[in-house]
Amino acid sequence: MRKKNINKYNLSFKNLTGEKSLLLKSLNTIGIVFLINLFLFIMIFMGYIISVADDRVEYDVRANKLQLTSMIYVMDENGNFKEYNKAYSSENRIWVDFNNMPNYMKDAIIAIEDKRFYEHNGVDWIRTGGAILNLVVGNRSYGGSSITQQLIKNLTEENEVSITRKIKEIFRAINFEKNFSKDEILEAYLNVVNFGNGCRGVQTAANTYFNKDIKNCSIAECAAIAGITQNPTAYNPLLHPENNQERRETVLSEMLSQGKITQQEYNDAISESQNMIFLRGDDTTDLANIPIKNWYTEVLFNDIIDDLTAKYKISKASAQDILFKQGLKIYCAVDEKAQSIAETVIATDSLMPSDKNLELGYVMMDYDGRVLASIGSRSKKTGNMLFDRANYAKRQAGSCIKPISVYAPAIDIGLYNYASNVKDEPLPNFYGKGKPGPNNWYKSYKGQVPLVWAIQQSANAPAAQVLQELTYQKSFEFLTQKLGLKHLDAEDRTSGGALALGGLHGGVTVREMTAAFQIFGNGGFYNKPYTYFYVLDRNGKVLLDNRDKIGTRAINSQTATIMNRLLRQVIVAGTGKGADIENWEVVGKTGTTNDDKDSWFVGLTPQAVAGIWTGYDSPKRIRETAYAKRIWREIMVRYLNGKTLKTYNFDPNVKEYQYCLSSGKLAVDGACPDTATGYFANNSMPGFCTQHSNVANEDNSSILISEEDFAVNENNFSDYDANAGTQG
Repeated sequence: MRKKNINKYNLSFKNLTGEKSLLLKSLNTIGIVFLINLFLFIMIFMGYIISVADDRVEYDVRANKLQLTSMIYVMDENGNFKEYNKAYSSENRIWVDFNNMPNYMKDAIIAIEDKRFYEHNGVDWIRTGGAILNLVVGNRSYGGSSITQQLIKNLTEENEVSITRKIKEIFRAINFEKNFSKDEILEAYLNVVNFGNGCRGVQTAANTYFNKDIKNCSIAECAAIAGITQNPTAYNPLLHPENNQERRETVLSEMLSQGKITQQEYNDAISESQNMIFLRGDDTTDLANIPIKNWYTEVLFNDIIDDLTAKYKISKASAQDILFKQGLKIYCAVDEKAQSIAETVIATDSLMPSDKNLELGYVMMDYDGRVLASIGSRSKKTGNMLFDRANYAKRQAGSCIKPISVYAPAIDIGLYNYASNVKDEPLPNFYGKGKPGPNNWYKSYKGQVPLVWAIQQSANAPAAQVLQELTYQKSFEFLTQKLGLKHLDAEDRTSGGALALGGLHGGVTVREMTAAFQIFGNGGFYNKPYTYFYVLDRNGKVLLDNRDKIGTRAINSQTATIMNRLLRQVIVAGTGKGADIENWEVVGKTGTTNDDKDSWFVGLTPQAVAGIWTGYDSPKRIRETAYAKRIWREIMVRYLNGKTLKTYNFDPNVKEYQYCLSSGKLAVDGACPDTATGYFANNSMPGFCTQHSNVANEDNSSILISEEDFAVNENNFSDYDANAGTQG
């Protein structure tokens, strides 16, 4: 027998063994990595589960049934609170007690929405498992929510389609059922969910669709109402009666199959369904008996609703229920004297523009953010929820923006000081390639000008020059992050016309501008405006509180003092002449926009800061632009009458010195021919003038400011560049 060489087979076996070993090692490595990642995922997921396990919705479903009126209290001159007003709502929502609802209504909603409602603990795990599976495979139509979960969704208005929201909703439902009985949850559900056409709850739905109370509705009518909730638009019986018929007959079929109605009741209901008539009943809310709120009370309500929504993670509709139905005690921040004076002045025809269509918005605040007065229109308030031009109208700011967008942040970071000189020259490409700007209202450029003069006369080109050095980004961040101007948009971020001249795309409100200017009277702190001190629930628990809120520093106190003194010059010899008040140091800034379509004045006294806008709802040229500061002054004069004289609290590290107008340095006694008083921080003194102390006959032609330049006809110019962009 021939011998065979088997070494070659042994060699192949060794190679195969090595390859298999390498493959096993690779698989082991992949397996270990997979297990580690799986473990990390499980740990992260369990951490998330633990974090949301105690998540709950802070909403008392029992309180709404009480229909308790909330009371508003205001502080008198002695610091004691007294009753001021009551909270009423005109919302189309009428609470009906559980016992006054027909069983057919309860059975209909359970049959179609959650047939195991009385058996589960807030979550129907059978339906929920299917819903999560649908989410995993990308099916957005997942369903599966119990009545408790749907109630929570309505209370919070969180509609994001995601597994994380579903998990959060599950724990909220479980926690909710620990505090409320099934009947209480079902009662709340039937009173707060959306039944189309603006109807919240079955009572208003019955009023609207059948012109009757829910207790008088038939089985078929209850089925028609129950069928709406899945899609309030598609199943709205007034808009899509054929869709509603199909849906309500599905509801009736479910009621029959679940034994909630007999065969005869089903047959009768189907017969009624096929001939159902919707009467388009009117809302039964008696609007005539709801008192008219003043402008301040209305913004107070809106602030409370917004703050309840944010703090307790509920919907605005739920927050409205808490405000108007749960017997809150609201300690309002209004200053009755300030509000009354503002209302009186604005209602006096002899003090107002002759053009009745010229509108206004007005806000007065103190220096910790307390809103003292608010007026949303020059017209007498004849209804509720009217358009409020002080708190919600977003307008261009014009030159009123320059102190907060340009000069304050530039001084704060040390780019300029009180005595600095700035270029009064156009910038190349200011409006785009080959388009220099901006123009000045005085139709010329003066080369170099003192900073104080540029602010005093509201010059445009110097503001643009300072902005370029400051950078657009820093200006935008200062306005939005430090001063709360939340409506500025992406176009404003890169627009010189917006940041230097106030030609904003997003716009600002009177309330925002007034709050921003407070930094020049309180040492540099920004305080978010507030209209209430605190709010208690019916049991005395504090729901909202502004008493201990702390402002945020926007600029340092030295900058605040220096800016205050710069803005004083606007009133003494600039565009704000006519707003000054005897014995009170008024500081502030005017602002008009392109073609005089908006006119502003924001001014400070040691007692309060106030802002006013005048203009037309549909922007057009204002013929009486001086009225903004005249109305401002009239209100402030009356408000300050009888007040103890106060002064601003200036930073002690800011000192008063004479400086040379030509060089922008500290004046040398007897050497500098033209000097003025300036205000300088100890740590940023400009140094002494060497221009005149070393050279006897220095040429001063670089400063092109004459005595005539300081004379301003306040009624004869716009301090906004005609090329500065869009209208507000």
